[in-house]
Amino acid sequence: MALKILNNIDHKDLKIDVRPGRRYGDYANRVAVLSTEYSDLHKQFPIVIYKNGESKQLASHAILGFEKDENLFIENNEWQTQYVPAMLARGPFSIGYRRREQDGKESTETLIMVDEDDPRCAVHEGEAPFLEFGGESPYLQYIKKVLKAIEVGQQVDKVFFSLLQELDLLEPVSIRITLTAEQAVNFQGYHTISRDRLAKLDGYSLQKLNDAGVLGLVFFAISSLDNFEKMIALKNARAASS
Repeated sequence: MALKILNNIDHKDLKIDVRPGRRYGDYANRVAVLSTEYSDLHKQFPIVIYKNGESKQLASHAILGFEKDENLFIENNEWQTQYVPAMLARGPFSIGYRRREQDGKESTETLIMVDEDDPRCAVHEGEAPFLEFGGESPYLQYIKKVLKAIEVGQQVDKVFFSLLQELDLLEPVSIRITLTAEQAVNFQGYHTISRDRLAKLDGYSLQKLNDAGVLGLVFFAISSLDNFEKMIALKNARAASS
C-alpha cells in the first residue's frame, strides 16, 4: 500500500477504474456499512448487525449475496442499484488527518488519501479526480461525500450501538433462506433489532433514541430485512437465465 495525499499536481493525470471488479472486493456477499447509510441502504439491501466474538464490538453489514463471492446487485459489470455502499464506492481513497499549528493553536486537517498501489489507479481510462486545469471533477466531489459519510458514520455508530445495547434492543437472528427445493442458505451469527422489545419501550426510551437522532435508523434496519425476498427473486432469475 502506498498512501499519498491526493493533490492536483502529483495526481493531475490520475484515472480511476470505477467499474466493479472481483479483484477490488466488489463481489463479496456482504460489506460493512455505517448507520448513516441506512436511509439509502434499507431501500435495497438487508441490514444485519455483527458482533465480534472477541472484542464484542458491533458493526452493520449489508447482505449482497447468498454464496461466497456473490453480489446479486452487480450485472454486466455495473451496479444495478441507485446507491452503492460507501466502503465499496470509495475505491482507492481514504481519510487521513494532519495536525497543524497556527498562532500557537493546534488544529486537525482532514485529508483525502489515495493508495497509488491500488489496481484501480493503474488505468489509462477512467474517472479523473481533477479537471484539466486542476479543479475538482464531479467524481472527486462524489468521493468527498462518500468519505464524509464514512467519517460521520463512525461517530454516529458509537452512539447508535451504545443505545441499542443500553435499551436491550438487539437479539440474535438466524435467517434461513429457501431458494429452491434443493438449496437453502442459513445466515447465522448476526443480530437484529427486536420488534417486540421496540414495541415495549416506554416514552422516555423512545425519546432518548429520538434525541440522539437514531430512532429512524431503528426502523430502517427492521424494514430492510424485507429485501431478502427481493434477493431471492434476483437469485432465482439469474439461475433461470444461466
